[in-house]
Amino acid sequence: MTPPKPNEFVSILEETLSRNGIDYHKFINEIGQVKASEDRKSGKVFSFSEHLRGLVYAQLSNQRPWGPIADHVANIDEIFFDFDPDRLQSTPPEYFSDSLKEIRCGNRQINKQMVVLSENINTFKRIVANHGSLDAFLEKEDAMAIATALSYPGTYKLKQIGLALALEYLKNVGIEAIKPDVHIMRILSSSRLGYLKDNSDEYEAIIEVLALAEEAQSNAIYLDNLLWLLGAQNYGNICKKDPSCNLCGFIEICNYPKK
Repeated sequence: MTPPKPNEFVSILEETLSRNGIDYHKFINEIGQVKASEDRKSGKVFSFSEHLRGLVYAQLSNQRPWGPIADHVANIDEIFFDFDPDRLQSTPPEYFSDSLKEIRCGNRQINKQMVVLSENINTFKRIVANHGSLDAFLEKEDAMAIATALSYPGTYKLKQIGLALALEYLKNVGIEAIKPDVHIMRILSSSRLGYLKDNSDEYEAIIEVLALAEEAQSNAIYLDNLLWLLGAQNYGNICKKDPSCNLCGFIEICNYPKK
């Protein structure tokens, strides 16, 4: 079936979420990535602490539902001393992992993530020393190139950070990036809406979402957030592994077998 035009695609996403009681405006405002991108476009300079916050929240999102983290943002900011780098580096890593587990905001890698936090701060400091600021480094190349530099072996490789988490960090500090997670890959796949071919990789998904956003004259992070909401557990939870097609506005044009 033929996928909808980009502007129609965004509208159907919004309508589907609204019809199912998902206040996507509230979520997008709370997560703050779209606002961060708009602030960056308006000339905001992100502080070292804001970059640390963006990195840590990207790590916390790893392979777990986002809802409990969203409910404990104030607690998490307090646990991390509002991301003061000196206090973070002088505090034992188990303090952070234990504190996060107490409020059910850990994940399978949380111990390893906290052990390397100080090393990642040192990598950030090295970037500042060599490029003047973290913002200057992030804006040197396109988002995919920067995310690759932060996630693959090299001078600025961040530990416990893969490509997807590097892209999530970039979104948190207002870089217009796409995180090709399981939801986006599934929704755009040839077996669902057909924007991607069989065996398309993460890079092709990123290119497709960026193109859709540009043609729809939409903020790319906004579109990324809508797609995530459509599939995410505790949010839309509609286009999941076993989808709830009867709730979805794409049902007539989706390639998923009708039941």
